Amino acid sequence: MRILNIVSLAVLVLGGLNWGFVAISGFDPLLPILGGYSSPFARVFYGIVGLSAIWVFYAYLMTPGSDGIEEK
Repeated sequence: MRILNIVSLAVLVLGGLNWGFVAISGFDPLLPILGGYSSPFARVFYGIVGLSAIWVFYAYLMTPGSDGIEEK
């Protein structure tokens, strides 16, 4: 599970940086590589980023003490 957490976090950070770049410059650097928003590669990639976000959120919620409340 640790590897999945690390990979998911890395994918989520890269996806966040990509969208930050889109917000700043108005250009998505992955589109030329993936073949546009409607290509199957782009859909799979952005789907993986979305699943990574869900997994990181789930892993955060399931980590004891991550909410700042001490367990007794």
